[in-house]
Amino acid sequence: MSCSYKILPQFGLVHIRFAGEVCAADSLEALQRFAEDPKGSPDLNQLLDMRDVTGLNLDVMEMLKVHARKAEIFIPAEQDRLFVHLAPSEIALKIAGFTVRSWEHVPGITHRVVRTEEQALQVLGLRESSIDALVQQQV
Repeated sequence: MSCSYKILPQFGLVHIRFAGEVCAADSLEALQRFAEDPKGSPDLNQLLDMRDVTGLNLDVMEMLKVHARKAEIFIPAEQDRLFVHLAPSEIALKIAGFTVRSWEHVPGITHRVVRTEEQALQVLGLRESSIDALVQQQV
């Protein structure tokens, strides 16, 4: 599975971790689980963590399905959200670029692409020393 998530309600955040070769089918499956998760909410900020991405399996039709499903889930939010893309590698930057471009005209979502873990935490206004420390915290 190239995509998993953990909801961190105490931070108003969902940490989405991509690993290995990213493919749309895995993202779509994770989105569906998120949509059905009782803690899931379109109001959450997102940390899209691509530190462990090694490749991209690009299927355009599947990517369109992912974006359509994301629109169903995330557009109806009551407040503006911040989506921070942690993209330390060139392939991660490419994936972040695809995502940001596909959402650039959607109101209520601000995207930031950063290269380091420290920058991601700072942009989100978090004081934790690492993402691992962040996701290990329980409510």
